[in-house]
Parts: sequence; C-alpha cells; structure tokens
Amino acid sequence: MQTSTELELVIDGAVATLTFCGEEPHCWTEASLLAFNQHLLALGRDHTQVRALVITGEGSSWFCGGLSFDSPRSDHPVAGTHLSRLFAQAFGALRRFNGVTVAAVNGAARNEGIDCMLSCDFRIITPASHFVFNRGSQGLIPFGGATQLLPRILGESWAKRMLLLEEVIEAPAALDIGLADFCAEPDQLLATAYRIVDQALKQSPMASRAGRMLIEHARMRPLETGFAAERDWLVHILDAAAPTSE
Repeated sequence: MQTSTELELVIDGAVATLTFCGEEPHCWTEASLLAFNQHLLALGRDHTQVRALVITGEGSSWFCGGLSFDSPRSDHPVAGTHLSRLFAQAFGALRRFNGVTVAAVNGAARNEGIDCMLSCDFRIITPASHFVFNRGSQGLIPFGGATQLLPRILGESWAKRMLLLEEVIEAPAALDIGLADFCAEPDQLLATAYRIVDQALKQSPMASRAGRMLIEHARMRPLETGFAAERDWLVHILDAAAPTSE
C-alpha cells in the first residue's frame, strides 16, 4: 500500500526548505499537490525575501515515490486529467519560482518524484539514491512532465531507456548522465544543498533570475531569439541598476 506525503515548509531568511514528511515512500495525492502549489505561489509572492528553495524528504530511504494510486479512481480518465492538471500547476510553479531551486534527494525517487527533481535547478543525491519510471508497465505515462524534461536534460537515448525500458538508474550513473549534479553522504546532504544556495545567492536577484530564464529559453527556442532575449535582459538589468536623477 502506498502512503501519501505531507509537506513541511520552513523559512530561514532568504532560504525556504520544503520537506516531504510522513510515511515513506512519500507519494503524491491531490491534497499534497494542492498544498505544494499553494506553498510555491506564496513563496513567489514573497520573492523579495525568499530567494532559494530546497526540496528534500524525511528519512533516508525515499525522496518521493510518485503519485499514490490509493487516490480514488486516479486511473479513471476524468480523475487522471484532473491530476495531470494539478501536476502541471504544481511543477510549473516550481519551474517559474524566482529563486534558485535545489532538490536534495535523500533516497529513491520514482515516476512523479523524479519529475519533481527534474523541475529544480540542481539535484543532489546520496550514494544510495536510485531512480526508476514504471508507469509504462501500468499502462500509463508519468503525470509530471517527464516525457518533455528527460529528453531536454538527458538527451533522447537516455529518456527512452528510462521511460521505455524502465531502467533503474543508480547513483553513479545518475551523475554520469546528468540526472544528478552532485552526490553527498546522507549526513551532509542538506549542508551541501545550503552551500550551493549560498553560492547562488552571491548573485543579484535580477541577474540570477535572468540567467535561469535564459537557460530555460535555450532549451526550447532558436539561437537568435535567445540572443535577443539576452540583450533585452541586459538592458533591463542595466536600467534597474542606473542611478535615478533627483
């Protein structure tokens, strides 16, 4: 039986930490998706204070086990469409977050748990972390955007190996293929995440936001439009930094 996840949000200065709590494997439900989205929207409204978000899990075995199919009729077309929209809202809010986002992946991740970490800027894992998509064996595809994120982040070959062959990716391979950026021992996981955040916060909020958005832009749009967007951002940043006349 899969159990649902609970969310705990702690804000310390410019850094927010969102933790998947409760019984493992910390599975998504409609309630937790709504709560996740509300947390992200609230943090977005408070962007002048919170400039970084760390997402992690409680314990050392599971980061997030994906969608709980204990949710009533989650495989029904109408209910499935509703859940898909909730995932789009929640993970869309995560990707649009104004600050830097770090997934501190404390254990295994599966299906929509992997989608969550793919929506973050940086992913830190432990030596025991491992990853698998098995929605295809259930006659489905993941609800959280993996079919689009995996090819963009890992390339088409690894996306097919994960989604179509359902290969289990262990920690060393996750680092090699770009599914993860860093690896830390479990007792150093959050400390490593906060060091990455401290490094990122050395940039101005506007410069950091511009860099993140332009990199995202580069995934999806032609090169010349990216150059134009870069110039527009530079003008915007310079205008904001220019002294005002009295």
